[in-house]
Amino acid sequence: MKNYIWVIVLLVLSINANAQQNVLSKSEAIALALEQNFDIKFAENTVEIADNNQGVLNTGFLPTLTGSAGATYNRDDSTIEFPGQVDENGIPRPNFEINKAEAQRYNAGLNLNYILFDGLGRRYNYKRLKEQYQLTELQARETIQNTILQLLSIYFEVARLSENEFAQKEALEVSKDRIKRAEYAFEYGQNTQLDVLNAEVDVTNDSIILLNTQRLLKNTKRDLNVVLNQEVTNLYEVDTLITFIPMLELQAMVDDVSINNLALLQTERNLSINEYDVKVSKSGYLPVIGLTGSYGWNLNQSAASAFFPGVNNSTLNLNLSAGLT
Repeated sequence: MKNYIWVIVLLVLSINANAQQNVLSKSEAIALALEQNFDIKFAENTVEIADNNQGVLNTGFLPTLTGSAGATYNRDDSTIEFPGQVDENGIPRPNFEINKAEAQRYNAGLNLNYILFDGLGRRYNYKRLKEQYQLTELQARETIQNTILQLLSIYFEVARLSENEFAQKEALEVSKDRIKRAEYAFEYGQNTQLDVLNAEVDVTNDSIILLNTQRLLKNTKRDLNVVLNQEVTNLYEVDTLITFIPMLELQAMVDDVSINNLALLQTERNLSINEYDVKVSKSGYLPVIGLTGSYGWNLNQSAASAFFPGVNNSTLNLNLSAGLT
């Protein structure tokens, strides 16, 4: 007998455990939304782009180095005629032929440009990108907050409809029991047929209300899956236990609204960005000082001609200059 009781206890515990596994808690729903929601993923990617843009490599502080190289090859066959010309013996001068005359040209160069001063435009642009990154972070936080707010609104709506469904089922059972009592009372002459009909009308109304509540509950659960980026066929059970925040904590949140309100913080960042935009524009009134350097190598190998022998010419060139605009 004792073994039988333990088997029943274990069976009940296992059933309760399996039932609890399908319950989606508020913390689990928030964690799932932070991981799967598309709006949050998009916001995170935007923050990553802004983080890349705020780097020093994107502000023009580094010099520009370019390299170039080239090669040219020529091969010519030519015939040079001397019409009307004779040599010292009075014999007409023969034609001069040059076959497979080859010429090569090679060049390579490096050019270095660096702006020493550009009217502080780079500096203000760098600070602007920093502010833009902070603004993007605030926008991402706002997206996360709005998503969590939407999630919890739907979550609590599922909880409310779940409780309503349970209450409507209880009301329907009470109405069905009322029909039985009304029928028994009618049979024993305690009431009229009108009371029975009224009880049947109440059952019909309660059934309709229950069906509408179940329909709304299924639709709301689908909305919950959309926010969580889950299959719409997943029908989660939610935690219907709600803990209210004490008024003292609410007052503390109201007191910190100027510090934590994202709309105000974003406005401050936008104002800073606009100020830096104005400063970048004003930097155009100031001069630009730049340095330019180049180093080049050239090799020219020319073929022999009728009057000149072939030559090899090699040149190294170094150039440094400064400019003021």
